[in-house]
Amino acid sequence: MNRSPAVSGFFYPAKKDELLQHVRLCFLDRRIGPGSLPEPKPSPLESPVGLISPHAGYVYSGPVAAWGYLEVARFGRPETVIVIGPNHTGLGKRVGVWRSGKWITPLGEVEVDEETADLILENSEYAEEDTLSHIREHSIEVQLPFLQFVFQNFSIVPICLMDQGPKVSADLAKALKVVMERKKSVLIVASTDLNHYEDQNTTLRKDSLIIDAIEKGDANLLYTYLAQEDVSVCGYGGIAVLLNLGFKERKVLKHATSGDVSGDYLEVVGYLSAIMYS
Repeated sequence: MNRSPAVSGFFYPAKKDELLQHVRLCFLDRRIGPGSLPEPKPSPLESPVGLISPHAGYVYSGPVAAWGYLEVARFGRPETVIVIGPNHTGLGKRVGVWRSGKWITPLGEVEVDEETADLILENSEYAEEDTLSHIREHSIEVQLPFLQFVFQNFSIVPICLMDQGPKVSADLAKALKVVMERKKSVLIVASTDLNHYEDQNTTLRKDSLIIDAIEKGDANLLYTYLAQEDVSVCGYGGIAVLLNLGFKERKVLKHATSGDVSGDYLEVVGYLSAIMYS
């Protein structure tokens, strides 16, 4: 089964040329973006890499996302990209894995890595084959044009989390460790926005707690901050999966808010790019 884009023309341009130009400008943005275009290392990734990347409309979060993809390009080209996104729609399975077929964007088709999907399904207690959770979900889709812009050729495994609790994140990390032992050229993307719809100062404070947990590599601390400080991170499960994978190095690349783009600081959303590697 192939998946057609659900949010092209809304979160990002629907026409190929306009989308390429928009992504290009996200990289070249010198105010919030990195200000330069990626130059991918020609060789494959030599070891797995984790990435935290935002998933709002490109006009708001695109320049922050560009930081992550610029940095990943320096490590090499992934053969497989596993993208973990939260379930915003309430449709589908608890942990939905799109197992086969292609995902389509205005930049072309991306093949689903069926072998890796099966490996995850075989080694996870909670993951199930599912397409319904993905049909209208944007959090995974919006990562693909950036990946296509930078790397062109790769396969994907989309994973949509309705349950983002500690047991699920630990279980999924266990399954991904099996993948990482067998495949070195794998990029794992946790698609998430940070605190939602509070004022700038509150969001900066709450986001700093999430960044602290990431820098310490502590999934339990992440869940503690979420509960005690009421931080409304939408894709925290994907972050927890990355933290449970035990990457030795964790580097925050860029943090900003929607207010930094719009100038409206009364109700903002936080965006983060961070990379993890060993």
